[in-house]
Amino acid sequence: MSEYTNIYEEIEKKLAYEQVTISVSIDADGNAHEYIGQDGEFTSTFTYPVHLVLFGGGHIAQSLAPLALHCGLAVTVIDDRVETESCFPPSVEFIHASFEKLPVQRLSRIVNPYFCIFTHGHSHDSECLYYCLKRKSSYIGMIGSKNKIKYCFEQMKEKGISEKKLSKVHSPIGLAINAVTPQEIAVSIMAEIISVYRKEKNACIVSPSLIKTLASERNCVICRVLKASGSTPAREGQILIVYSPSLTCGTIGGGALEEEARKEATRCTGSYVKTYDLSRNGELGMTCGGEVTVLFSYRA
Repeated sequence: MSEYTNIYEEIEKKLAYEQVTISVSIDADGNAHEYIGQDGEFTSTFTYPVHLVLFGGGHIAQSLAPLALHCGLAVTVIDDRVETESCFPPSVEFIHASFEKLPVQRLSRIVNPYFCIFTHGHSHDSECLYYCLKRKSSYIGMIGSKNKIKYCFEQMKEKGISEKKLSKVHSPIGLAINAVTPQEIAVSIMAEIISVYRKEKNACIVSPSLIKTLASERNCVICRVLKASGSTPAREGQILIVYSPSLTCGTIGGGALEEEARKEATRCTGSYVKTYDLSRNGELGMTCGGEVTVLFSYRA
């Protein structure tokens, strides 16, 4: 098992390109131990928000970008035609660049990228595909005919890309819904992307800034929701960092539960699990019903 003081440093590295499952096990003395894995008494899967990166700013990209924004995804478009920028909403990051000289440094700052490739006339799909395959990511999709895809894959093999990596490319891109128009194709692509990042239905989407804080902070107590039932606003995976009774970061749903967790955190000197009864007859006298189990972990 990894020590708690180091676990979020490891999680921060892994989350940049994949979901991470954290387990909590309780020993005979009631002490809780966190580690990366799926065999604990409690498990939670974490993921960063998806950042969609579109290579090419044509009609499909112009239909896909607004859909992705409506689903809460960040979107970056890369195109070598400056005039296509006006076709995208202001909240889309547009990068005017040559596909032959991709802005690698700028792209490397994007965490949890999902790549879609449809350059103008497919003239630079190979260069973009090679870049995507060299990066760790959960999704790569490329549009094109069977012959064009076969040709691109042969080029990748010549550059040393393995068959195993190529087998993970979604090509033809999108779910098979008999889509014809750019708008319909965009719907099929968005549906496929959702099916990938929602593969783990109960995955907790966390911000990179929060994980970075967890990886570096000391002299605080981490309160993390392990399990929640009933109509409580607390959700599995929510995190509250307590530095003092009046100084906190994050939330586990607010209200009486969070207030009680703050008080408990001021007494915490180890790592343990506590379950709160949220019924009218419970210790908090609440009416929402159900239970919330919270992990308290002190970081010296």
